[in-house]
Amino acid sequence: MGKTFETEQDQQVRYEALEKVAGESLALFYCCIAFDVPFDLEAISRDESEDKWLAYLDNLHLQKRDVGDEGEPLGFLDGLTDIVKIFGGNLKEGEFSRAVSAERSARARKPGTERQRKTWGAGSEKRPYTSADYDELDRTYQIMANDLINAGGVSSKQEFILRRCAKRTLEMDRMEKMGFYDKAMKLSKLIDADLASEQLRKKDAKPVEDFRIDSWAGALEKAGLMKNGKYCDPDEMFRILFGRLPKYPYTKDAAEQMLLINENRMRNNDGMPELTALPDGMRLQDDLGEFAQEQGPREREAYEALGLVKLPEAGAEKRR
Repeated sequence: MGKTFETEQDQQVRYEALEKVAGESLALFYCCIAFDVPFDLEAISRDESEDKWLAYLDNLHLQKRDVGDEGEPLGFLDGLTDIVKIFGGNLKEGEFSRAVSAERSARARKPGTERQRKTWGAGSEKRPYTSADYDELDRTYQIMANDLINAGGVSSKQEFILRRCAKRTLEMDRMEKMGFYDKAMKLSKLIDADLASEQLRKKDAKPVEDFRIDSWAGALEKAGLMKNGKYCDPDEMFRILFGRLPKYPYTKDAAEQMLLINENRMRNNDGMPELTALPDGMRLQDDLGEFAQEQGPREREAYEALGLVKLPEAGAEKRR
């Protein structure tokens, strides 16, 4: 907390120097400015035996008045800054405790979280949003947007419409509680018109065809992924789905090295001697050009780390 180039103990020394010339009240206020710490009346210690500044920092931290609603660190501008409002017209030493008692109400925090205020605004001048209003707006929006979120997401336009509907829903509920049913009905019609404009009402949802096995199989056959009840070849399926043949990021030799390592692991488990090369019957054919032609940097690094040497071509032993 405070300036990074000063420890809290250094700040306490600075506070004591200021207290001697300005008194406890202004010393605390000046230190909050100097060290970019929020000035908060509720965090001021009443114990005369404590180091006042250190006690003030501890109280801020324990009462979580040094961080915002989202956990972000607060600075001097986030606390009380009006010196007249804090101390009244009297800045004499000894008057501070009475000024604190008289001005506790001035410390009231802003309603809602920083995110809520940014998302929903402050409300109208006559009816600013309360913390309960912000929570209700969040809840209403979540209910309205839940189906869209589950179906893949909410577009920017849909979010704008739904948030406006949430605000109008809050106002409609307020009108109903006050007995202004005509105004509540007008707001209800506006909400319905907004939802209809983007087909966001339940009755606007397109009907979903009942799932049937034969329709599912027919769709696969139509796409070329199935023929006569049998799936197509995996490589062909890959080509249909992705528009290209499969391409591996490693060479054919790397794939054969993996096969050789696995084969020797199984031979070890069975008490058999390891192979120095992969038998021709286990060698791979790359007729479709699926493997990389040259080693990439990660493959070269793996070969060096494992001490691997490129395997001889298939049938090389027989040709000797």
